[in-house]
Amino acid sequence: MKRFCILSLYIFFVSLLYAQTVEVDGAYRWTGVNKSETGLDYVFVIPSSSQATIRFNSTSGSPVNWYRFDRTGINNKTSISNGNSLTYSPAEKDYGYVIEQGDVSVYLWLSTYKEVSSLYPDEEYTNQCEDVRLAGTGLDIAYYTVDGKWKGINRAVAYKTWKWDDALKDLKMVEDTVQGLVSKSGETVSLYAPAPYEKTLFTVIDSIPYKGWNGAIKTFSTSDEYEPRAILMKAVVSQQLRDAKNEWNTAPEDGSFGGSAPVEMEFKAYVSGDNYYAWEFMQENPSEVDDPIVDAIYPDKILRYTFKDEGTTYVRLKATNSYCSRDTSFTITVGESRLEAPNIFSPGTSPGVNDEWKVAYKSIVQFKCWIFNRWGVEIFRFSDPAQGWDGKYKGKLVPPGVYYYIIEAKGADNQNYKLKGNINILRPRN
Repeated sequence: MKRFCILSLYIFFVSLLYAQTVEVDGAYRWTGVNKSETGLDYVFVIPSSSQATIRFNSTSGSPVNWYRFDRTGINNKTSISNGNSLTYSPAEKDYGYVIEQGDVSVYLWLSTYKEVSSLYPDEEYTNQCEDVRLAGTGLDIAYYTVDGKWKGINRAVAYKTWKWDDALKDLKMVEDTVQGLVSKSGETVSLYAPAPYEKTLFTVIDSIPYKGWNGAIKTFSTSDEYEPRAILMKAVVSQQLRDAKNEWNTAPEDGSFGGSAPVEMEFKAYVSGDNYYAWEFMQENPSEVDDPIVDAIYPDKILRYTFKDEGTTYVRLKATNSYCSRDTSFTITVGESRLEAPNIFSPGTSPGVNDEWKVAYKSIVQFKCWIFNRWGVEIFRFSDPAQGWDGKYKGKLVPPGVYYYIIEAKGADNQNYKLKGNINILRPRN
């Protein structure tokens, strides 16, 4: 353990002793470069007419050698200089450079700055339900990896759209800014931004001149507003839970919906724009069946529905327009019925302990219960299985003895119940 600590401290101080950094006068250092993907440690953007100096800062006194490579990669690098700095001319941009010192190599690329001078959405793009492809000129501030692959510096894009607001519990229109992704196909360079859900202009916000050489932040917008194709959809689903202690399985424990019927649900739909939407009820799982049979359609923003039948129902919120479609599904499972009646309780003896006669039940959708004394006089009736009898008749506790109940009920599985039995009351208190 001691040797490990000494070795760790040694490596730490050696790394400090031989630290290296690279600086370029009047340049913007782009921090989005991925070393593992590109092999590059740095990417700098330089004004087209600039001549400046690359400085290699190292705490080591070993000799420094410089190499340059073009867009074909480091296999064609050429030796150009030595020392801790290199002054390049405007013609020497859009090249890569390798700085070697002993066993250490640092790789960087210098890109020429380009200003966006035209911008428009590509209406022929076929994936406008997910993102928008912007075309134009000046989008391709390019650099190349050490193995000769083209890469583009992403540009900030601003536009109007809708987002879900957790605090408001509703959709909210916002001015959003994202890093648009630059891509190249053949000789065409495109800028990809998320598909908006509102009619909007797209604006490239270019802060490279400001951050790199104290220039002005530049902006360029599309000339016409883009008509959205994409659909923003949010479904909020909740189940009204019951706290009856004599009801089994009031709701599943895994975060899904259903349990003991009746299952009371509320479905809320939030959909952007004038897109059509509806709640669809079906018995087939839409994630497993390509074209499930829809049993019912409810084009409601807020739908309250009670499930009374045993089995599984799939509820899908689906929104569509001429271009795009969105959907999300929920599973509601209603369990089979069950009904049992006790035959003994002791009202007025120990408050809160076996002092009320209640049935135990699950998925009972119709219920009636009558209680009689031994002379056949009805002394209590109720129609909610969650309720019970407190052992009283006309406000007073009945005497101990045997009483009788009759129950007629129906389960969510269409099972009919006709129960008759005795109720024994023990140790009553007047």
